[in-house]
Amino acid sequence: MKIEFTGRRTEVPDELRRLAERKLAKLGRLLPAVTRAHVILAADKHRQVAEVSVHSRQLDLAAVEVTNDARLSVAGAIEKLRRQAQRQRSKRRERKGAPSPRLAPAGAPDRGGDGALPRLVRTRRTVVKPMTLDEASLEMEGRGDGVLVFRDAASGRVSVLYRRKDGNLGLIEPEA
Repeated sequence: MKIEFTGRRTEVPDELRRLAERKLAKLGRLLPAVTRAHVILAADKHRQVAEVSVHSRQLDLAAVEVTNDARLSVAGAIEKLRRQAQRQRSKRRERKGAPSPRLAPAGAPDRGGDGALPRLVRTRRTVVKPMTLDEASLEMEGRGDGVLVFRDAASGRVSVLYRRKDGNLGLIEPEA
C-alpha cells in the first residue's frame, strides 16, 4: 500500500507518519485490496484536522476528524475508515448469498424495502371442526392467538375467524 502525506500550514512529524502507517496497515488487513492511502493534516489555530482517504479496487473510503491534538485526529479518522470498511464488508457478505434480482423468476414474491424476504415464524396444524359462526365466536373468546379455522356447519366450507386490531372479530369466507 502506498501512503502519501500532505501537510497544510503544518509539517507532518515522523511520529504521526508512523502512527498513520501502523493504523493503515491494520485497515489493510480488513480491506486486502487497498492500493493507496492519502493522509492530509491541516492546522487552523487550535484545531488539528486530519483527512484520510483510502483507495482500493472495490471502493474508495474517506473520513475527516477534527480535534485539538493531531494524533487524536489521525487515529479518529482511521477509526472512522475502519467502521466504514466493516460496514461495506458486511454488506458484501449479505449480498453474496442472496440471489440476483435480475435472475429472479417472474412469479417470485416481491422483496420488501430492505431486500429480505419475509420469513415464516411459526407453523401450526389445527383440526378443522364443524361449528356455527356463534360457536366459533364463543371459542375465540377463550383463545389467546387470535385466529380460529373452522368448517361452517351450514355451508360445509372452511372459514377463518380472526381478532382485528380494534378488538372486533373478522371473518374470512372463501368463494366457491
